[in-house]
Amino acid sequence: FLEQALLGAGMTPLRPPGSFFIMADSSQIEVPDSYLQQETAAMPTSPMPRDWACSRWLTETVGVTAIPPSAFYSKPTISLAQNLLRFAFCKSDETLYEAQERLEKYFGSAR
Repeated sequence: FLEQALLGAGMTPLRPPGSFFIMADSSQIEVPDSYLQQETAAMPTSPMPRDWACSRWLTETVGVTAIPPSAFYSKPTISLAQNLLRFAFCKSDETLYEAQERLEKYFGSAR
């Protein structure tokens, strides 16, 4: 059901053959410029990579947290992850249903 929730939010899930994570293409989601301009001590580059900004925005606005994949990339290759987000699904069903509800509530009304 996480895959369906991501599809409903306008993301394209990249179905893994086996994992605790699912990646999704987030290129169809518009990230507010204010998030792209933020800086934190943890981020690898300035300005903030798009995947970091999108992850922060999702957490603060939608209440669903994604992992920015570029956190695992070297500086020269960070841009390769700009439209990707990593979601953990090694969570309880209750937590995954809550994420699904939050995505549906936000993106169902935003689309």
